[in-house]
Amino acid sequence: MTGTQMDAVPLVAFTRGPVLESIHYGSVAVVDAEGRLIASVGDPSRLTTLRSAAKPFHAMAVIETGAFDRFGGGGAQLALIAGSHSGEPRHTEMVADMLERAGFSADVLQTGTHLPYHEATRETLLRQGLDPSVLHHNCSGNHCGMLWACAHREWDERTYARPDHPFQRRIRSLVGVVSDWPEAEMPVGVDGCTAPTFALPLWSLAEAYARLSAGQGLTETHAASARRVRTAMLEYPEMVGGEGRFDTELMVAGKGRVLSKSGAEGCHALALLGGGWGIALKIEDGASRAAPVVAMEVLRQLGALDAGTADLLAGHGRPIVRNYRAEIVGEARPLFSLTSHR
Repeated sequence: MTGTQMDAVPLVAFTRGPVLESIHYGSVAVVDAEGRLIASVGDPSRLTTLRSAAKPFHAMAVIETGAFDRFGGGGAQLALIAGSHSGEPRHTEMVADMLERAGFSADVLQTGTHLPYHEATRETLLRQGLDPSVLHHNCSGNHCGMLWACAHREWDERTYARPDHPFQRRIRSLVGVVSDWPEAEMPVGVDGCTAPTFALPLWSLAEAYARLSAGQGLTETHAASARRVRTAMLEYPEMVGGEGRFDTELMVAGKGRVLSKSGAEGCHALALLGGGWGIALKIEDGASRAAPVVAMEVLRQLGALDAGTADLLAGHGRPIVRNYRAEIVGEARPLFSLTSHR
């Protein structure tokens, strides 16, 4: 599809008492599997790096190499490859098992390290004076999938994160197919975990998620791998994120109706399983706190969640602001209305 460049618009306001304290600007695109723009706000052509929102397509590529089945992967492992886990023990133990299945040690992972997102795990490490390991990195399960592909196809595991690596080229090609965007026009950067990250217009990312949702417009091979990935993410949402994380809680509360995957710097994508639509949003200042508010409001305006489900997720859709004594001092609220293009 084609479009006209437009400006980002105010999407979320955070207040403190009676004062409007900050506003997050951004854009949203809602697209069907045929690439038709269903609704939008701001600039649906906004080019954005996908960051971790690309991980479901990484998982599809792992399946299509034959590596996933060779190493006996199940739904939980597939969800972990497609996810950004919190570093909980259930996550790190599965990462260690995945490495062992393919004969790798942890030092082959090129993710770097960061403290676990999971608060209890993080506090335990700090209390014990321990440093986080590569297993705690939110992308470690995803990188295990890349290493499985290398082991199966006898590709060099030492260079698996380079853009010119055979597996990274396969991922880029697959992203181009599912998004219906020319691979040659897809800028490449380096993600926080060292792996390549590709950039797409928001409407193309939304189209990719629409196709992930429905399998429509894909070859039989791609449709089959997409079905396995979305099934795994919906059956094992705790492996996609973790305790208290928005992606996990939305997929649990949505009961198979919504697939959700966050990316860094305010990029977020969702798939509506019933209607076969994809949603992509970008927060201009990269604020992760604003993305769930926008996602929940988009789902509300599209009628994708019932009132009971929305109430369960109110902490994400209308989060409150607290001070360090846990007193309520403000709130967040959405500011936008989608424009329908139907």
